[in-house]
Amino acid sequence: FVAARLKVFYEEELDIKLVIFDDVLEHVLRIDNVLRHPMGHLLLVGESGVGKTVLSRFVAWMNNLTIFQIKANNRYTIEQFDEDLRGLLRRVGVEGEKICFIFDESNALSSAFLERMNALLASGEVPGLFEGDDLKQLMASCRDAAQRDDVMIDSEDELFRRFTSLVQRNLHVVFTMNPASGDFDNRSATSPALFNRCVVDWFGTWSQQALAQVAYEFTMHLDTGFTQYTVPDGAGDVFAMVMDVVKTDTPSLHEAVVAELVTIHNMVKATTERLGRATGRQHFISPRDFLDLINKFIDIEKEKRSQLEERQTHIRRGLTKLIETQDQVASLQQELGAKE
Repeated sequence: FVAARLKVFYEEELDIKLVIFDDVLEHVLRIDNVLRHPMGHLLLVGESGVGKTVLSRFVAWMNNLTIFQIKANNRYTIEQFDEDLRGLLRRVGVEGEKICFIFDESNALSSAFLERMNALLASGEVPGLFEGDDLKQLMASCRDAAQRDDVMIDSEDELFRRFTSLVQRNLHVVFTMNPASGDFDNRSATSPALFNRCVVDWFGTWSQQALAQVAYEFTMHLDTGFTQYTVPDGAGDVFAMVMDVVKTDTPSLHEAVVAELVTIHNMVKATTERLGRATGRQHFISPRDFLDLINKFIDIEKEKRSQLEERQTHIRRGLTKLIETQDQVASLQQELGAKE
């Protein structure tokens, strides 16, 4: 079912290939379970590249939720964030639109961003967000929406309470955080609503089996030919694990490529951890780096294959010329013999 929905998702929303393995299905089920409930909010914690944002978008799309993300950059101010929040809350609280707000920790350019999100999760409103003309316009819109829904409300306090209850019912917030970031502990401690109001889904990182499945899927189109492959002595646990993942007893060059990609990733990760302990400057190798490794390997393979094909073409042309010359020489010798 998920694979069938993904095909439509690629065509309509996001052209990013996802590999479906057991861990991904578990996360899809958890996210889906939360987004189906009113006031269902999520805190997804995991390394960069594990699929937190893409899976959230996919599940929200399956539940007919509109995706909302802010476009934060170095010039993005708290005033712009407030304006984006006002527009978002009008859509969910006045127009009744069901929205999934995906908010990455990198969007929190200052503590004020998290304070507003904390308040929004805790009470369905951000204190001081609507004031003056903005508040008057909001109340007028809420009154029109209440009349449209045949709801009789007299006071502005009741109108605003109805507005906040609609916000809580129609808005789903998905936080994505990376535990490797330096400010993770501080943000976790200063934003209690992140944990009180959100269901925490720990993505962590990909398992060895997941790495193998992803590498296998992404290298499926590689032309490994009919090369006979003999597993070398001491191939190690990684090769055995790959064989188990792809469920085959006859190893081929494709399985060897997958095992080598996983091995390279593990070696680089172990090396960076060792260097981090030695130098005090930690570098993190994530699933996103593993995907970059696979793509780089595929690019190099294409480049080398193209070079080999050019050489083959060049050699074939040379051989053809030699054969033509040989035939011409034989013909000329016959003519010479006849003339003599």
